[in-house]
Amino acid sequence: MSTNPTPESPDLPDGMRLLSHEEMRAVGDAVRASARRTGVRGHLADEIAYDALAAAGVFNQPPEPSPDECTALYLPYDAQEFGADGLLGVWQQCGGEPGHDGDEHDNGEVIWHDGRPGAVPARPVAAA
Repeated sequence: MSTNPTPESPDLPDGMRLLSHEEMRAVGDAVRASARRTGVRGHLADEIAYDALAAAGVFNQPPEPSPDECTALYLPYDAQEFGADGLLGVWQQCGGEPGHDGDEHDNGEVIWHDGRPGAVPARPVAAA
């Protein structure tokens, strides 16, 4: 069990929301059942389901960030900005050092600032 708290939820534009853990479980169960019936590989069915939900403005809960990098997260939610490149609805973690200066975050694919809709600021760095 992790000793870190669950990441906070980002602010999203009106009409968009995060699935609850129970809803995520129900979607996963339905996707696996459908994949078995249709012969589609499970990971492909998952990707299709979550891409479709993201296109409708419904997203997964944030993942537990890796503590080896800055723990700031960003959810690309804007279909016009992120839909064509496959990042829509895929949580991004800052690739910077934990506790880096400033509120700008970058993982090589996306750059974002704390306070931007979809952003979850980094957790404070624990004292060594």
